[in-house]
Amino acid sequence: MIRSMVALHVGTDNLYFGHRTLAELLGHETLTGLVAMAVTGRRPSDEEREVLDAVAVSMNSADPRIWPLKLARLVASFGGTLAGYGASHLSMEGPRIGPWPAGHAARELLALREAVGQRVDDDAGVAREVRAFLERRPRVVGLGVPLRDFDERHVALSEWIRARGRDRLPYWRLHTALGAVARAERGVGTNIVLGVAAVLLDLGYEPDQISAVTTFLNQSVFAANSFEAARQHDATMQDVGEAHVAYAGPPRRRSPRAELAGR
Repeated sequence: MIRSMVALHVGTDNLYFGHRTLAELLGHETLTGLVAMAVTGRRPSDEEREVLDAVAVSMNSADPRIWPLKLARLVASFGGTLAGYGASHLSMEGPRIGPWPAGHAARELLALREAVGQRVDDDAGVAREVRAFLERRPRVVGLGVPLRDFDERHVALSEWIRARGRDRLPYWRLHTALGAVARAERGVGTNIVLGVAAVLLDLGYEPDQISAVTTFLNQSVFAANSFEAARQHDATMQDVGEAHVAYAGPPRRRSPRAELAGR
């Protein structure tokens, strides 16, 4: 028996987290809202949906030179859009690359928030705690921008946040303080992942929810590359070369029939 709060088909309609899909959601809910419900189980407010849309658009970096997208194109080039789409995601459930690390960055901000305690409005005290925090962590998820000084996605999202007065919310302020000290003392910039983590923490999301919803909102970049590569069916992409391929997994199994035949 499957126990789930997600959905139920009731004959004349489909319930999605208790909402009637055809009679209640159709014409009133958006794809972003459905994604948010998939993670939180509740319908987002109009304000929350707007913020999630901003996150989705600001993270829409689909350059195929990024290696998870290269992987999508490599696999999809053999003719399978969904194969490429799935393969690219298998490489990313960790703290290093892609949208999933937003949840790991959120945990960093939660740890820093605990260290700061009630001194959120004490700028000097927050800066001291940030320095101590960085001394304990050689690497902080969400700090560092490869090959350039600033992450243009984070810059654009920051401008959007300020224009709507959300820059005074606690986690956004904390991430700003962390970024300022890291820039001054380590010479590293803040990337989009830390900004998204702050935005979603201020919406009340938990770290595992942040990883999931950020990944789900970022699907356009994987879909676009997988679909195009499958259509191109590029022979050069298919010519990987056996020298560059290594199998990692259990050894090949003999079939029961071969065992019985003694082969």
